[in-house]
Amino acid sequence: MEITANKITAIKISDTAVREILELYPEEGLVERQAFQNAFTSGSMDFDLLKKESQTISVPWQLFLLKHSKLKQQLEHIEKQRIHKVSSKLMAKRKGSGSVTSKRIIDRLIRQQNYLLSQSRFLDNSLCGLLKHHSVQKAAAKLTKFIEFDQDRFWKVSSKESALDHLIKNVEAKNINVSRGVLSNKILPHIASARDVYRNTSGFVIKDTKVPFIFLPSEINPDEVASRQIYTLVYLLVIIGLEEYNYFLEEDFNTKLLTASKMEKRTHAITSEVLIPRVESDKLKSVEVTEAIRNEWCKKLKVSPTAFVTALRIRRVIDKSKYEELLPEPFDPKQKKKSQARTPRVSSSARKFCGMYSYDAINNGIKSKTLASTQAQYLLFGTINKAGYKKYRNELGI
Repeated sequence: MEITANKITAIKISDTAVREILELYPEEGLVERQAFQNAFTSGSMDFDLLKKESQTISVPWQLFLLKHSKLKQQLEHIEKQRIHKVSSKLMAKRKGSGSVTSKRIIDRLIRQQNYLLSQSRFLDNSLCGLLKHHSVQKAAAKLTKFIEFDQDRFWKVSSKESALDHLIKNVEAKNINVSRGVLSNKILPHIASARDVYRNTSGFVIKDTKVPFIFLPSEINPDEVASRQIYTLVYLLVIIGLEEYNYFLEEDFNTKLLTASKMEKRTHAITSEVLIPRVESDKLKSVEVTEAIRNEWCKKLKVSPTAFVTALRIRRVIDKSKYEELLPEPFDPKQKKKSQARTPRVSSSARKFCGMYSYDAINNGIKSKTLASTQAQYLLFGTINKAGYKKYRNELGI
């Protein structure tokens, strides 16, 4: 393929190299974009169009101009980072399997984590491995103590959204970075194929012995109501504590609990013990659990009805028929009350996606001028976004 400028051939690159770059995110089908299909057919592509397409799909245009040997080194490095930092099962997910995780988000968070650790010194995180070789009750107690989780105070919080924010603050205070999926201010690219992937992305962990990263799908997945995010957050903390990174939450995680594998059952059991203590659920053994009682308890504990009744079933507080009776209808995001449309500040969207630690590290780098504007934009937006970056700096006065 020829790359042309003013209709003159500037450089020749192989179609194979172009396809390899576009296959960085196979779940997004970038290779099928019309501009590249036309280029494969005609054998040429205008340089300005290449830059425009690269901007749209948030892939650096410079990659396309690398020598093939250098390109392969870059792509191999990215893949090695993925394998080292996330679950092999997570990486194995592909479209057609029922769900898929965005490799784009994985790469963005790995890049942020690497930058954070290059700028700041942290001690080893004591959560890593903390829950190994303990009973479910002991592990739950250790996790509760580690994050200084005051259950009574948590239960008294007025809403599940406020409870989630409260829990995230506790977690972030323990050198764990909590990143959340956002769709505002072009923090993530808005191409249709990518948004389809976002909607199916589950919560996961980016491994590290000092500052593990937790990712919550939040607003990119319509199923991610606050109660689901609370459960996801605690579940991922348990994964870090057990150092069992090959487990993550599927989209229909609760309904799989009754047939989960041994380790997966243990992970869910510890999570449930933190959020739905057995000492509390045992109070319902002599009670006829109705939908109204279920809802009252879910409101108090800040968990979803499905998580609650599944815990009751596993603990034999209710039988199979009562469990099936109390299971709610599948969540329908269309039925959710529409909130008033708003446009959050760029800095607010970035803080949510980056998480506290990488957000602070990026801002410190910008303030100290040790972080180039180009690198800052790639960390914040995954691409060059001059207008967004200017607005970001103006909002923060940096």
